[in-house]
Amino acid sequence: MTKSVPTIPAEKDPTLAAKHLEEAFAIFYAESQKLETQQAALQEKINQLSSELQKSNQRLGILLNAIPAGVILLENNIVLLHNPAVLQFLPNLSTGNHFELPNDWQASIAPGEYLIGNAEDRNSPQKMVQVIRIDEGIRSFVQIQDITANIALHQETQRENRLTAMGKMAAGIAHQFRTPLATALLYSSHLCDDEVQPEMAKEFALRLRKQLMDLEKLSQDMLRFISNRPTKTVLASAKQLIDEAQASIQALFETKQVKLNVQCDIPETVMLLVEPKSIPNALVAILENALAVSKPNDTVLLTASIDSKKLIITIEDQGPGIASTIIDSLFEPFSTTSANGTGLGLSIAKNTLDAHRGMIAVHNTKHGAVFKITLPITQQ
Repeated sequence: MTKSVPTIPAEKDPTLAAKHLEEAFAIFYAESQKLETQQAALQEKINQLSSELQKSNQRLGILLNAIPAGVILLENNIVLLHNPAVLQFLPNLSTGNHFELPNDWQASIAPGEYLIGNAEDRNSPQKMVQVIRIDEGIRSFVQIQDITANIALHQETQRENRLTAMGKMAAGIAHQFRTPLATALLYSSHLCDDEVQPEMAKEFALRLRKQLMDLEKLSQDMLRFISNRPTKTVLASAKQLIDEAQASIQALFETKQVKLNVQCDIPETVMLLVEPKSIPNALVAILENALAVSKPNDTVLLTASIDSKKLIITIEDQGPGIASTIIDSLFEPFSTTSANGTGLGLSIAKNTLDAHRGMIAVHNTKHGAVFKITLPITQQ
């Protein structure tokens, strides 16, 4: 009987265990080599991206320094960085400090615009700046730009347009003055007649007074038309301005038996930076135009609403609409089909709204004409 030789387990065979260990080390070394190769490639990519980021930051820094507008980056309203140009507006600005606009910056007519500087300082003239702020989470981007030249150019363009219009309407001025002036001269000549009766003399005096008052109103309207910009602006409630316009003209509507329906549901906190009387006067001029084409028992509808930081006012009448022959020139001086009107009311209203950075437009509907007025809201 043959005696069997006992088998030695692989884990107890030193030779086989060494072979397995050698294979394991070989695999570990190969994987380590791959990992080192990948790490080297990754480090090279990181170095490349870091170099590109550094170059991009350098280019961005050069670009920011070259921009004439001031640029500020905020985080939780703390200044992270800014370009040198912003120091011409905010010389005390520094990184790490809380950001806020100076208290002496005066808000202008349009939102985001401010008047800075001292008007009495000849060495440092006043400037008009525009502040644009974009918030994205905890970070904010602020741009401050000097728009003094742009505003001056805009005002000069408006002035030139008005002067051009004045040149075109010279003949109209002569016509507007000629009739009441000739009538006034006629009545004054009657008053010089020794044979005129006292009752007739009083009647001629009253008529003369009326013609002179018409001439005075016409001359005042022309001066208002030529005026370039608001002389003194204050913060005023948009709702109160509309209420003031309604109160000024309500009696005329009642006299003609026309209903004035005002739908103004905007809050008292909607503020406009305006010349106190100019906006109500402009609204009254447009309402007078609507009243002139209305019949008894008609309704003129005025609505006010807010759309994207702008006040929208619409005035809609039930008249025949604006004639196609004058709708394109409706806001030009002396553009009227009324025998009693001067044609300056709507022109003055448009100039007033333009001076306050607003707009006015008109279109016809099957029920009448609709005037749409847009004005920038200063705060709400």
